Amino acid sequence: MNVAALGLVATATGTQPAAADDGAWLTDSLEMGLAFVTNLAVHESGHVLIAEGAGARSATLKFFGEEDGSYFLGLSTASGVPDDAVLTYRLGGEIASSYTFEFALHGYRRQPTTYNRALLFFSGTDFFWYTLYAFYLSPQENSFYDPVGIRESTGFSRGVIVAAAATQLAANAWRVASGSDTVVPSFSYDRRSALLNFTVIF
Repeated sequence: MNVAALGLVATATGTQPAAADDGAWLTDSLEMGLAFVTNLAVHESGHVLIAEGAGARSATLKFFGEEDGSYFLGLSTASGVPDDAVLTYRLGGEIASSYTFEFALHGYRRQPTTYNRALLFFSGTDFFWYTLYAFYLSPQENSFYDPVGIRESTGFSRGVIVAAAATQLAANAWRVASGSDTVVPSFSYDRRSALLNFTVIF
């Protein structure tokens, strides 16, 4: 049992309030919240940057709202995205989160702070949890959800997209746990296509 969780710290002379632990808990909570917001903001910004790079007429970005009866933590919309860039636009959030993961991984290896750990978690699991939510947990499948839009653009089944997201998650977790970069997932993309790749280094 974690005594600190009860708000007490055992000492040689008895017990006393764990004020220092309370302060650490608050700091950790703030850092985890900041990491969540960082990944969310970068994810949605990835859509906007790709839309603008593809020549979209307008791109908007909003957080914590509802659209077509579905709730979104973050939502980017764009008009005038060329047909051959729609898939890349829909993958923009996952592409951005993959860069965030690389940034967080390097930071974590230098200094494993609470913020770096949390940013690793949120960016490294982003595609997997989003895919599960979009296909199996949300009240309805909405094409504004990235995985649903990706399925519509590619024709891939839900199972194929879930398998890709799970494989990326496993590779990310292996890199964190082992400290090894023998398997590195990454996205390659241009205006007409986007691919999830796995580089294996022997």
